[in-house]
Parts: sequence; C-alpha cells; structure tokens
Amino acid sequence: MRKEELISVLGKSNLRKCIAAALSVMLVIPAFSGCVFQKPTAESTPSPIPTQAVSSPTPASNPSGLMFVDFKPDFNKGATAYTDPVVAANVKDYKVAPDLSNVENTDQFANLNADQTAALVQNGFVVSPTTQEQLFYIYEDNAYKKVPSFISSDTVLQLYHIFFDFTLRNLEMSEFFDEAKKLNNNLLSQLILEYSSVTDPTVKAQAQKAVAYFGVAQLAFGETLPDNFPSEIKDVVTQEKALIDSAAGRSESPLMGSEIDYSLFTVRGHYTRTVELGDYFKGMSWYGVVPFPLYDNDGTRDTNSTVMAIISTIALCNLNADDGAKLWENIYSPTCFFVGSSDDVTPYEYAQIIKDVYGDKPDLNTVGAPAKLDAFYNETDALPAPQIVSKAAADSKSKQFRFMGQRYIPDSEVLQNLSDSKLRPIPSGLDVMAVFGSTRAENILADVYKPAQQWPGYTDAFRTMKNKFDNLPDSTWQSNMYYGWLFTLKSLLGTFGNGYPSFMKNTAWQDKSLSTALGSWAELRHDTILYAKGSVAECGGGEETPVVKGYVEPNVALYSRLLWLVQFSETGLANRGLLPDDVKEKMDTFSKMLTFLQNCSVKELNNEELTAENYDDILTYGGWMEYMTAGFSDGYKWMQITSETDRNMANIADVHSANGNYLEEAVGNASEIYVVVPIGGKLYLTRGAAFDYYEFVSQQRLTDEAWQSMVKSAPKARPPWTDSFIRQGAEDVPVPADPYSTGC
Repeated sequence: MRKEELISVLGKSNLRKCIAAALSVMLVIPAFSGCVFQKPTAESTPSPIPTQAVSSPTPASNPSGLMFVDFKPDFNKGATAYTDPVVAANVKDYKVAPDLSNVENTDQFANLNADQTAALVQNGFVVSPTTQEQLFYIYEDNAYKKVPSFISSDTVLQLYHIFFDFTLRNLEMSEFFDEAKKLNNNLLSQLILEYSSVTDPTVKAQAQKAVAYFGVAQLAFGETLPDNFPSEIKDVVTQEKALIDSAAGRSESPLMGSEIDYSLFTVRGHYTRTVELGDYFKGMSWYGVVPFPLYDNDGTRDTNSTVMAIISTIALCNLNADDGAKLWENIYSPTCFFVGSSDDVTPYEYAQIIKDVYGDKPDLNTVGAPAKLDAFYNETDALPAPQIVSKAAADSKSKQFRFMGQRYIPDSEVLQNLSDSKLRPIPSGLDVMAVFGSTRAENILADVYKPAQQWPGYTDAFRTMKNKFDNLPDSTWQSNMYYGWLFTLKSLLGTFGNGYPSFMKNTAWQDKSLSTALGSWAELRHDTILYAKGSVAECGGGEETPVVKGYVEPNVALYSRLLWLVQFSETGLANRGLLPDDVKEKMDTFSKMLTFLQNCSVKELNNEELTAENYDDILTYGGWMEYMTAGFSDGYKWMQITSETDRNMANIADVHSANGNYLEEAVGNASEIYVVVPIGGKLYLTRGAAFDYYEFVSQQRLTDEAWQSMVKSAPKARPPWTDSFIRQGAEDVPVPADPYSTGC
C-alpha cells in the first residue's frame, strides 16, 4: 500500500483504525540527525568554560579587499494573500432543560456534578480542569468510552504550536547553532587580526572591546577562546560569562560599562532540553540583549559604543562572504520568517552607511575621526527608531545597534505602551487581546482590573494602540509566522450572532474563546522566548467502528486562517530549503485535517447532518492528534518521546518585566469541555479538550520544568474572569459495559 494512502486524514475507515501501527512500521521519520531532545545527565553537563572548540578552517578575508555588503536579509514567503470565507449560519436556537431531560445521552455522563450541570443549563457548555497532560488523551478516552467528541479550536492551535516549536528547535540544532559558532569563530579571528593592525589609541581600545564582545559569545556558545586571544582581556570575558551563567538580575557589565539584565540569560522555553540548546540560547541572547547605543539617555553621542559597532560590522564585511555576512544572513532571515525583524539596527544597515561614509575599503584608524563620525551619525538619523523601548531608567532609549537583535513583536509593543513604571508596572494579556479586537477583554479590564484607576494615562494610551492595530493592513498580519499566528487568534475575539449554536452566543463562550486565544498566545511567546523582544515596566487492528455522533466547534474563520498559516509556513520554509520531507508530510496532513474541520463546520451551520465517515473521523480524532503531535515532536510513536517535559503540554513564558517581577503567561494541563450540541434535530452532550490558561506575576523567570512541577504540586489561581465557564469536577466519565477498542 502506498504511503500517501496511509497518511490521508480522510481515508477509508479501516485505514484510519490501523494507521498508527502501519506508520510506526513503514514510516521511519528521517529527523534532523543528532538531535535527541532529552535532559542532559549530570555526567554530560559541561564545565563552565567548555574544552572543545568548533572545528573550522581559518577564515579568509574578502579576496577583493573590499567590504561585502550585498547581504540584504530576505525570505521568500511564497504565499498568497488571505480573505476570510463568507459563511451563512442557520442553526435554530435551543435551550437546555433544567434537568437535562431534552438531552439524548445524559446517561453517559453520570460523572457530572450539580455545579457542572447548572453551567450546562445556563450556558450550554462547561469547562473542567483535569490532570491529563495532553489534549488528545481526552479524545482517545472518548473513543474508548464511545462518548461523542467535541472538536475544539484549542486542539488545532495546539498542533500548530507543536509544529512551530519543534521545527524551530530542529533548525536551531541542525543549522543555526553550527552556523552561529562558525560565524563567531570567524569574527574573532578577523577582529584579532585587525586589532593588531590598529594604531590609533581610541580606535584600538574599542577594537579590543569588540574582540572581547565576541569572546564572550564564544564562551556562551560552549566554545574555547583561540590561542591568540589577547591575554589582557581574558579576565573581563570570563567575568561576563560568569554573570551570564548566574543569570541573577541587573548588574553593571564589566565589558560594556552599562547595566544589563542578566536574568534574560535564564535558559527557558525549549532550550532547557539539552546542553547544546542551552548554549545556543546563551550565545544568541548575548547577541540580542547587549546594545551598542548611538546616544546616551541625556542625548549625548555614545561614540565609543558606536565605534565598537562600526569595527564589528567592518570585520563581518571584510570576511569572505560565505564566512561572514552570508552566514549572518543564514541565521537572521529564517528567524525573521518565524518571529519578525529586529527592532534595533543590524549589521546590514550599518554596512550600507559604513560603505557610504568610509568607502569600500575603510581604514580602521579613521573610524573615530570626528568628520567621519559626524557623517555616520547624520546617516543614522534616517534609520527607524525602536518600537519597543524599555522604561527601566538604566536602559538605553535611543537607536542602538545589536549584532543579532531581538525582534519586534506587536504584542510587546502593546504591553510596553499599556504599562507605567510607577502606576501600572504590570500589564495583562487582556491588554493585547483588547487592542487586537476583543470587546470582551476591554470590558473585563474595565470591570475587574480597572487599569484607568491605577494609571490615568491608560485610556489615552489604549486608544492610541487600538487605533494603530485597527488600521494595520492585512499584508502586515500576513507577513511572517508570528504575525500570522496572531492573525489566526483574532478569529476568536469576536462574537457569534443569530444562526450560530446557542452555546456560542453567550458571554461565557466569549470568555472561553478569550481563554483559548490567550492560551495559544502563551504558547507563541514560549516558542519565541529567545528571539522576541520583551517589554520592560498509536493503533493496531481494532473493532468495527461504532456510530457515535460528534461535533466540530463551528468557527470557520479560525480553521480557514490556520489553514492559510499552515500553507504559508510550509511554502516559506520549503522555498528556503528548510522543510524536511517528513515534516512536509505532516503539514500536508494538517492541511487536510483543517479542511475537514472547516467543511464539517459549514455543514453544521447549514443544519446539514454529517456523514457516517465524518462522524467516524471525529470519533478517531484523538489518534490523529497523537500521530500529528508525535510526528512534529521528532517521534513517529508517542511513547518514543523520552523527554518528560515534552510529553507534558504545560509550558510558560515571561512576557514583561518590571522591578524584578515578571508577568508569566502559561498553559497548564488539558481541561475537559462539555458542550450540548444540536445534531439531527436533537440535543446531545459531547466532550472535548481545551487549554487551561494562567497569568500571574513571578519573582523569577520560570522554566517549563519548574512550571510543570508547580502545576502538579502548587497550582496558581486562574484569572478571576474564567469563573464564568470553569467548574471543578471530581469524577471521570464512566466506562460503558462494552467500550470500543481501537487497538491503541
């Protein structure tokens, strides 16, 4: 049988029942070599300064003797523009009887308590937290117990997070880390060579600091300093490395002489999984965190920092292109496609100005000449200012160069502008969703959090942000994977009117949808923790499939937007040569799944009964989720994912900092969602899975491992507004006398 037949989501039912077993035998996924996501053992933990340096030939200078500046960052997106489909909704209103007497299958749900039942009567649905560590566990349990499934929007958003996170992580280990180490090694060699030739004392001092800067990165990446590294700066380099490793908080940089928040070097996100990922995180954080400001905060020129940045850029451009500028671009451009462009000036912008001011073959001894610096500063005046500016007093507020700057993300701009260092230092994820279009988030903020009472300037600041993002063109929302993810979440922020099922037309459902959007946003911030610029204030042969009628959450716009995003991501990565065949197969399957859910939603909204095959696909949805989750996670069977952290969906990200406090956005274990739905003129009770969203302030930047431990032993309180739809339940759905065995 052909592989393509086996991986089709909409294949024949007998194939669906045995697909995981067949795939586990026939499809050996050729994941990126050498990338096993396990926590390092104590024996494998390196010493503070590793002993094995990257093996690469000594780089050659550009043979022409001229700077190479033709490396404009670019990424071939290759996707078409998106337009929301027009959908007619014609579902008749219905009410749930106080005793659930008009619901056909309540006998399957003897586990529900009085609070859960009352919420079903009032809102048509209820969400109950569980200890399950993956959403698909609930759907697999549904199939076993012959319980009608409710396919939630949470499930497909979770799958996109898993694709995004693991694809980025694999690229980091198979491509970006080696390129970053090679690039840094080459720059060190070039800078040491150029440092030795400089005679002007002012320039030489900054050239020495540039050598030290890349020396710190060398150690952060887990490499050793070269034998010819200047002995007089080894101490300051090792001091910086010690501060990076301690990640203790704000301190004056021994090298830069300015204050740096070293807590940003806390290894977190998916970078805790291996020593190598942790080293990549530290080295790239050094590139992204440490600024070279053009001006001090009092408006005077910071010429030392600027000269240091110019020297570093010249060294990059003096290298042979394949050893320097193109290596930089090979890392920067793909990560732009994932996250976005740097919010600060990069070597590319400086290279163009250096060429204009100093010529194609600059003499380093003239870099600090007043007339040349005047001309350089005049040209930098035309560069865009950063959009996310720290409100911490010690941090630079001016334009600044960063070697591989952290990226502009719109939600950080919102959080930055809707916080005040004294009166409202900690904002909320609700601010982001309100600015992006959620009237319900606006109302919760006004009624529960009352930001305008904390900070009188909030209302004007909110209006400014709201006006900006209301008028943001679709081309921007569809410009990279990060923006595209947010664009998809916006489909959860509106209201559903006449013609939609009754459970979707109340305030509690708006709150649940808001929780889903925030949970997915928390995963987005988790996946991009390194790059995003933060703001500061399996189945064998089973039985014959039973007929169990399930239901798909009919949010056509969400499935349609996510389908566009999946295809946009696939095309963009493939055109760059960064999409392995096994991941492409999973993405194609994901597209078919989303098309299926979209088609089912349209039928439901048009009062059309789904087909027996549609119901069969819904019943076995948990198996498909497991297949997709394991496939994206570098395994072809779920049991082969050995990292306990990766097997647990709970993750966390700090998104804003103020005075040593960090706003944490998190997802916990899977929740159950029970929904009364109309099928064939009757009402049925269904069960699905949903995010368990958290937001709280922490005094330290938390890792996934720390958060997962907290979820198990000392869970945080959920946001108060989620009380509208969450009810605790103590019992599980009972097992029927004749459960369905899929062979899993």
